Amino acid sequence: MFAVPDSSVHFDHYLTLLKDSCPDMRAMVVFDHEQNCIWQDGSSLLDLDRVVPQLEAFRAGDSVDVDLALDDSAGLELINLKNAHGEVALTLCFEVAEKNTQTVAAIQNIGLLNEFLLADYEQNLALASKEDELNHMTDELTRRYEELNLIYRAEDQALNIYHGRELLRQLVMNTSRFLSVDIIFLYIAGKNIAMHKYKNDNPLSESEKLFDYLRDSVYPFIETEPQSLVINHIEDARKYRFTQNTPYKHIVSPVVNAESQVIGLLAIASQNFSVDFSNSDRNLLDVMSKKASKIAQSHFDPLTGLENSNSFELILEDLLKQSSGTDVNHAIANLDIDRMAVVNDISGREMGDLLIKKIGQKLASMVRSRDVVARIGSDKFGVLLENCDLTTAQIVMKKISHAVSALDFEWEGESHEVSLSIGIAPITAETQSVTSLMSAAETARNVSKERGRNNIHVLEMEDSNLLERKEQIRWVGQIQSALREDKFMLYAQLLEPLKAKTAKPHYELLLRMRDDDGSVLPPGMFLPAAEKFYLMSSIDHWVIGQAFDELAEHYRKSGQGCEISINLSGQSLSDPVGFTAYIGNKLEQHQLDPSDICFEITESAAIANIDDARLFIDQLYAYGFKFSLDDFGTGLSSFAYLKNLKVNYLKIDGSFVTDIVTDPVSASMVAAINQVGHAMQLQTVAEFVENDAIRQKLVDIGVDYGQGYGLGKPAPFGEILSTLPSAESKSA
Repeated sequence: MFAVPDSSVHFDHYLTLLKDSCPDMRAMVVFDHEQNCIWQDGSSLLDLDRVVPQLEAFRAGDSVDVDLALDDSAGLELINLKNAHGEVALTLCFEVAEKNTQTVAAIQNIGLLNEFLLADYEQNLALASKEDELNHMTDELTRRYEELNLIYRAEDQALNIYHGRELLRQLVMNTSRFLSVDIIFLYIAGKNIAMHKYKNDNPLSESEKLFDYLRDSVYPFIETEPQSLVINHIEDARKYRFTQNTPYKHIVSPVVNAESQVIGLLAIASQNFSVDFSNSDRNLLDVMSKKASKIAQSHFDPLTGLENSNSFELILEDLLKQSSGTDVNHAIANLDIDRMAVVNDISGREMGDLLIKKIGQKLASMVRSRDVVARIGSDKFGVLLENCDLTTAQIVMKKISHAVSALDFEWEGESHEVSLSIGIAPITAETQSVTSLMSAAETARNVSKERGRNNIHVLEMEDSNLLERKEQIRWVGQIQSALREDKFMLYAQLLEPLKAKTAKPHYELLLRMRDDDGSVLPPGMFLPAAEKFYLMSSIDHWVIGQAFDELAEHYRKSGQGCEISINLSGQSLSDPVGFTAYIGNKLEQHQLDPSDICFEITESAAIANIDDARLFIDQLYAYGFKFSLDDFGTGLSSFAYLKNLKVNYLKIDGSFVTDIVTDPVSASMVAAINQVGHAMQLQTVAEFVENDAIRQKLVDIGVDYGQGYGLGKPAPFGEILSTLPSAESKSA
């Protein structure tokens, strides 16, 4: 029964009119069709317990005792008001001051008012029914939205627990469970994603036709006209110029990227004999499609459509949990596109992006559906090969290497040779963490690159080169974390002129690392591991980027700069063209004076990579950068190679400088190196100047610069820059 609100029908107004027609009327009581008292005049003295048992007999037409007087003269008259179906809708009980023939006749002659009363009541009853139904629908929608929000929040919490494809699979299953439709279809065009869920009794062939229709007809439409579509009837489809008829009603909602461009769709469908989809259904699907968009943006690379590094690491973490304590045999590969910087430099970033996308597609096409290909860096890919031993993994990677090398890649008349450097590492029950696994694969790739690119190196976990010291493996993970989370710091140490003062102070930049507890770690703790596991090039890139940023910021604020020396590793020299392009781009970005920047290369690194070193120095020398040959004097071929390298400074190895005051041989070596340097019009720098006696000896010999704790200790580069005078203060 739907209850009529107290204020819906104004029974008191009717009673006033009735009293005008029948002055003897004292009060009125109203009963509904279920004998419930729904209104009672406040002046009524009727005993309801005595009246209610009589109502059913009265409604049936039986004779009843209506002489239920409340006092000697009062009486009661009952009237049934029937609806259009002849059913009793209301029973009116009139209390009269004196029941007699005249009074009864007066009550029975007010039928028109009673008809109005009944019409008003039924109208309000209908409104109440609709209101109750609406409230019920509202409650149901509220419940559905609350449930959907619970799913939404739960999936938000899962964003950092599950990888992208698993999250999308869960979303499809939740949509199926929540919306209770025949088919759910998720399609994301550039990411090779097409997931569906349908009821067991749904014809598979019809489902496939629907998928083809959504992919080939609907997706191109919403890609150009982003909107949600509700297709209940053929007329709806024709409105959007869809000509193909399907046995399904369906709703389609777009999936978008971070720039709000449509990249896919989420659709639900039910058989044509089902109830029409409503706007509420569309709104609910929109919520789920927004969730799909969020997952796509968080877990997939926008350029290639492959899973990104975050999602790839979650996949590996999940695999390691499953593999714990079991006899597993998986492999991971780290692939780097060779000479990517050259491609970008010659043909531009657009062409470089096209190459990355093309290689990503090639990788995805050459592995099994259960394997995972991810873009884990600007020009780097990760491949997980499940249930695959190292021998098989190497065969797969050789096929991939040959296929990529065979790519015919040309852009605006420029043809580029394409190759990959590939490292492979096993995943076993003993694999400790995703960090160590990724480090192992990256190490193998660096070995491959060091050997001349377009190579494959397989890293055995038992290899003594990898597991020589667990401490170094730990440092590898910490170094990579520092690169990702910007935990490296630049310190600087003064190169003091030992002769005439120079116009600008000159500092050598030194590297430090901030530990998790906030302490500052010296380079001797982590650089050996970086050297051993081929991470120095990544560190060099960070140092150059950070140094240029800080120096440019200081120029903007003060109008006055300083000279800096930046140490480079031999590993960076193995890619002279690409590394040169990176430095050139940074110079153009910050508009620095290249003559203020000196790159330091150790003598041993220069000799070991003499051709690469000469090419690297010549290219940057042409920009106007300066060069210093570090640790000079320790190699047997120093003087023979020196004339072939364009350098500005010679740094005399500290091992000679330390004993210069007490050891005549050391003093002679320092003097000889200084003499050769000056003969070649180079400036000389002596390291390890620890006290005034060493400083004075160097002055006597004629060395140009000194560097060491006796002249100035290292300090944060930013703090040093903040103490330098500005151009205005100098002019003042």
